[in-house]
Amino acid sequence: MNDQQCTQFLSEIRKPLLALHKAILDHERASYEKEFGPVTPAAFLQVLINGTGFRWLTPLSTIIANVDEILDDNEADAADRFAAAEAVTGLFSPDQPNNIFLPRYLPLLHADPAILHLHGQVSQLLRGTQAK
Repeated sequence: MNDQQCTQFLSEIRKPLLALHKAILDHERASYEKEFGPVTPAAFLQVLINGTGFRWLTPLSTIIANVDEILDDNEADAADRFAAAEAVTGLFSPDQPNNIFLPRYLPLLHADPAILHLHGQVSQLLRGTQAK
């Protein structure tokens, strides 16, 4: 993938990643509230930040923040953009060792149609990178 393709990929994948992240959070909040009862958004945010049960989401959150940072950074170079694109593809790759995201994420594809739909959008963009 050349620099222009990396920039285009990062620009295109940003919105689907954000939507996927939101859908996962909505699903996880509903599951949490089934077990512990209703919580305010602020209280759930504290659970997300401080609770160990949600650490598996950290790689996705970090990658989204990194994509935003790279796209906004006028001093980012081609290597930065390529690394960000590789991080996105690696997050969804079963071949990545020590991937704490996928084992918790993959079952959600069967549990929540919204997550499955958004995964399809992300997957389509990921497949486009393999063709380049």
